[in-house]
Amino acid sequence: MTDTENPHTSPVSPSLYSQLDDLIGYRFHVKQKKMTHQNGLVSSGSGGHQALRKGRGMIFSEVRPYQAGDDIRHIDWRVTARTQKTHTKVFIEEHERPTLLITEQTSALFFGTKTRLKTAQALNITAILSWVALAQNERVGGLTFNDTQHAWVAPKRSTQTLLHHLQQSISLQQHLTQPKKANPTHWQATLKQLTRVIKPGSKVFLVGDMMQLTQESFAYIQKLAKHNDMVAIHIYDSLEKSLPNQGWLSMTLSLASGSLFKINSGRATTREAYAQLYETQWQTAKERFTALKLPLIEIGCHQDPIASLLAHKVIR
Repeated sequence: MTDTENPHTSPVSPSLYSQLDDLIGYRFHVKQKKMTHQNGLVSSGSGGHQALRKGRGMIFSEVRPYQAGDDIRHIDWRVTARTQKTHTKVFIEEHERPTLLITEQTSALFFGTKTRLKTAQALNITAILSWVALAQNERVGGLTFNDTQHAWVAPKRSTQTLLHHLQQSISLQQHLTQPKKANPTHWQATLKQLTRVIKPGSKVFLVGDMMQLTQESFAYIQKLAKHNDMVAIHIYDSLEKSLPNQGWLSMTLSLASGSLFKINSGRATTREAYAQLYETQWQTAKERFTALKLPLIEIGCHQDPIASLLAHKVIR
């Protein structure tokens, strides 16, 4: 994928795309909100290395070889015994930790049946979390990607940088013209890129379709989670979870696909099987994130993004 600077002129209705003014508007609705630490989103037995703290406002960053002047109280004796070389734990001040929003804007999300498209909801979530982090005087940045391009904005404690990030994200969204089947390699390539640019001790939010990740993607997530707090947010549409009772329906995997298949939504067994398919995929995704001791939540296109983040205790 390559960087992008200029928006793409599209014949699709402008109302389908996010507007910068709307994303800026969230700033005034979350002035008093705070970010919830990852430990509040996972079970009590998870997130061990991220949870390690040294006094008030300090959080574990990494383990590295001991250097002259390091506090001997922070020596990691387990790593020292395993490597036969002295290693020490490094802590950083929590307010110095950057917040990174990794946001999907692919054709697979260019779809929605209620209120807004999934692409728009993903950017709503990104904007809200970014404004909350900036209000806490944190550095904010991120990596947004579509099917062919990405836009990386290094985290800074700057409103101008945040606005640039949001505008870059909108530009990528405006390249979309029709929904397509999900391509799991997009997340894989983005996570690989993230491992190259991220600094240890960051707070990372993954926003998009979290149910189509490859084994390689989870390998990158596991690597990133060793020295960073991570939260995954799955964006869904109501139609993906349940099929309406509308009789025979003609469906396709994407507008680019030339094949149609028919489903009798009038049959209760068909609707039940359809709903069970989503539930199975959702539970599988949750189990994979739980295995890494990371939280995974879902937010629908039709739901109020601020209320949803509050309900899931991502912000408070």
